[in-house]
Amino acid sequence: MLSRKFGRLLFLLGAMGLLLAAMPPVLNPYYLIVLGSALAFSIACLSLNLLLGYTGLLSLGHALYFGVGAYAGAFLFTFGDLTSLEVYLGAGLLAAAVLAAMFGFVCVRATKIYFTILTLAFAQIVHALFVSGIIFMPFGAIGRGFFLIGHGGLYLPRFTIAGAEFAPDSFVTVFHYVLVGAFLVSVLLMWRVVNSPFGLGLRAIRDNELRAACIGIPVRCHRWLAFVISAVFAGVAGGLSGQIDRQVTPQQLDWLFSAQLVVATVLGGTRYFFGPILGAFAVVALKEVSLRFALYHSLILGLILVVVVLILPGGLAEGAVALVQRLGRPARWT
Repeated sequence: MLSRKFGRLLFLLGAMGLLLAAMPPVLNPYYLIVLGSALAFSIACLSLNLLLGYTGLLSLGHALYFGVGAYAGAFLFTFGDLTSLEVYLGAGLLAAAVLAAMFGFVCVRATKIYFTILTLAFAQIVHALFVSGIIFMPFGAIGRGFFLIGHGGLYLPRFTIAGAEFAPDSFVTVFHYVLVGAFLVSVLLMWRVVNSPFGLGLRAIRDNELRAACIGIPVRCHRWLAFVISAVFAGVAGGLSGQIDRQVTPQQLDWLFSAQLVVATVLGGTRYFFGPILGAFAVVALKEVSLRFALYHSLILGLILVVVVLILPGGLAEGAVALVQRLGRPARWT
C-alpha cells in the first residue's frame, strides 16, 4: 500500500517538475520570480505543518529559522568571501538546525499554548538582536556601518551556482531550476518523514499523548526531532527566498511572518500533505491580486481570506478532495 502511494507521489512530482521546468519560456522574469517565491514559501509551510498538522504543536516562531536560513549565508558574504550558492544554503541549513536544537530542547518541554508562547518568545528575542544591531557588534565598526546602512538588512549578490557565474538574464532561469529541484526534493523528503514509523509516532502523539507514551513512544524526543527537522526545511526555504529577493531583512524574523506561515498552512489544510503547498500558492496569488489595489490591498486580502475560510473550513485541500470525489461519483438519473 505504501509503495503504491510512493509510486503515485513520484508520478505526481514528475508531472509537477515537467510543468514547472517549462515555465521560463512562458513567464516573464517578474512572474518567474513570483513563482519562485511561492515555491520557497511552500517549503516553509510544509516544514511548519510537520509541527502543526502532524505533531499538534502550533509554532509562532517559525520565522526565526526561515530568517536565520537567509542571514547566516548573508553574514558570510558580507564579512567573508562567500560567493557559492551551495555554501550559502548549507550555512543557513546548519544555523537553523543548531538554533532549533537548542531552542527546541526547551520548547518541547511545554505543550499547547505554552509551547506556542515559548516559540514566539525565542523568535522575538532573536529578532530584537537584529533590529537593535547587537548581532552586528562582533564585527566592530564595519558591522555597525552595515547595520546603519541597511537598518539590520543585508543585500546579496547573484551567487555562483555549481561554481559558474551567470549573467542577470540567464541567472533568473538557472536559479528557477534550482528552486524547482529544491522544492521537489523537499516534498519527497518530507513525505518520507511523515509516512515513516517516526511520522506515524508523531500522529499518535498528536491524537493522544498519554496513549502514545504508554505504548512506548518517546514523546519528548519525537517532538524535539520534529522541531529540528521542521527548522532545517524552514532554513532552506529562507536561504532560497533570500537569493530570490537578493536581500534579507529583520522582517523575515518577525512573528508577523510566522503568522503568515500559519495562515497559509491552515488555509491549505493541515490534515493533508499537499495542503500547505496549496495554501502557500493561494496566499502568494492573493497578495499579487490585492497589490493591484495599493491603498486597499490589506483590506482586499483579508476579505478574500475570510470568504475562503468560511466556504472551505477544512482548507483548500479538503475542498479539492471533495470536488474530485463529486466529479468521480456516477451520475444519478431521476
